[in-house]
Amino acid sequence: MDETVSYSKMSEVGLPVGGYPTEIFKKGFDLKVLCNACNRVLRDPVQSYCGHRFCRECISAIISSGSQVQCKSCIEEGVDNEDYSIIRKEQLFPDNALRREMFSMESNCSNLGCPWTGKFRDFEKHVKDCKFRPIPCPNCGESVEVSRVKSHAEKDCPKRPVTCKYCSTSTSQDQLEEHNKECPKYPMNCESCGKKKIQRDKFQEHVDSECPNKKVKCIAGCEAVERRRFISHIEEKPGFHIEKMMDQLRELTNFITGEKLRHLGEDVEQLKQTMSLSNDMQQNGASGTNRLPSYDEAQSEEGAGINTDANKLAAVEIKVGTFEGIVTTLHREIERVLNVLDDRQKDMEIIKRDCEEKAKKIEELERKLAYSEVQVTQLSQNVLSKDNCSFNGELVWRIENWSEVRAKAVAGTVTSLFSPPFYTSKYGYKMCVRLYPNGDGMGKKTHISIFFAILRGDYDAILTWPFSKRVIFTVFDQSGGAPVRDSFRTDPNSSSFKRPTTDMNIASGCPLFLPLSRLQGNGGFVKDNVMFIKTQVEDVPGQ
Repeated sequence: MDETVSYSKMSEVGLPVGGYPTEIFKKGFDLKVLCNACNRVLRDPVQSYCGHRFCRECISAIISSGSQVQCKSCIEEGVDNEDYSIIRKEQLFPDNALRREMFSMESNCSNLGCPWTGKFRDFEKHVKDCKFRPIPCPNCGESVEVSRVKSHAEKDCPKRPVTCKYCSTSTSQDQLEEHNKECPKYPMNCESCGKKKIQRDKFQEHVDSECPNKKVKCIAGCEAVERRRFISHIEEKPGFHIEKMMDQLRELTNFITGEKLRHLGEDVEQLKQTMSLSNDMQQNGASGTNRLPSYDEAQSEEGAGINTDANKLAAVEIKVGTFEGIVTTLHREIERVLNVLDDRQKDMEIIKRDCEEKAKKIEELERKLAYSEVQVTQLSQNVLSKDNCSFNGELVWRIENWSEVRAKAVAGTVTSLFSPPFYTSKYGYKMCVRLYPNGDGMGKKTHISIFFAILRGDYDAILTWPFSKRVIFTVFDQSGGAPVRDSFRTDPNSSSFKRPTTDMNIASGCPLFLPLSRLQGNGGFVKDNVMFIKTQVEDVPGQ
């Protein structure tokens, strides 16, 4: 079927319009100066065979769409003669009479703020030089008056280039806030200790090793304490912390072996000896105190008081000296054990980093393996496609799971699907079919639409272009009823049938192929959730 569409529909899909705004004729104008396509003031007016007028740019865009176009005004006027109302390039001619008439009309500039008025013949020249005309900003695309372009680019454009004042990285104004969230030199404040202007790349180091108010975990398992109180916390209960450290050291022996483990055992034994010495000295001091009265009883009654006081004083001095030595020794041992624990923690961090690096390598290998599996799957599909490929210009397309395909199309998740490629011959044109289960364009939601597309092939350089054939679509009635057929003849002037410059040309075909109503009830077009569609490409007689 040869498809005929209206250019009013084409304007909705983005074809350019070229007329002037109607605001240029504030004193009024005749409707004949309006373009029948864009409904704006004619620019370079052209008249069609049916007598209606268009901008040259508008009618060129309409004709180049590759489909036959019927004049909108003829449709509205009820003209039934297609040959009369179809717009053809060879039947267009410039309307110089209307152009001369428009040249004498009084006009004004449509740009906001511009005071220019004059004859229409001078309008286009003025618009090109108008200082109030809006042009798109090369960075953000916003329309800006010519006179403000430089100021906009330097002060107002959201995409103007700027340099980060902290790290000197170049970015754009609209990305500056996002950049500041990641800038390594951006100043930050420590909420814990109140220190300000800490560079982001050094902030974690501050938290980990400098912040005095940062709570750190006690090595003995106590409740976390502030870093500035950590030493005094250890000194409050030295014996308790030493015991806890000994427990942790024993746990570390499960991870550390060799020479370091031997040294760690020696450290633990020294701690035990020190604690044993402390207990002995405390017991000896207590025993000495109990023995002092026995010594006093051997003295004379007259000198007993003096000797007792002297002995007590001597015993206290011994105890004080002993405990001072013990405390000093315990401090040294605590400091040394803390250093040992630091070394063990560093070893654990090295092991942890090594494990993380190996985990990253494993992830990378898994990604490569997954990518290889995808490539193997694609190659398998390509080989299977080659094995099932047709080289005689015919394709019988088996569409399985029709109900699921149709449901996805209605929901808008997958609106179309492509057939496997097929060829006119082994070294011929490469083609495919595109199906819209819920319709497209004029057939949306009412028909199944089907289109034919030329693919870029390996032998395009030796083939004849444009592609000139007749394409026939057939959907089979699997219950034995009559099939539904439709066809169209390719247009040699359409870009859809010229040699492909991309992987696939724009598809052309039949938007009203099969009414959706015929799929309901007991129709045989879908059976066992399968539909069969045949596509034939034939030579045109006489070519």
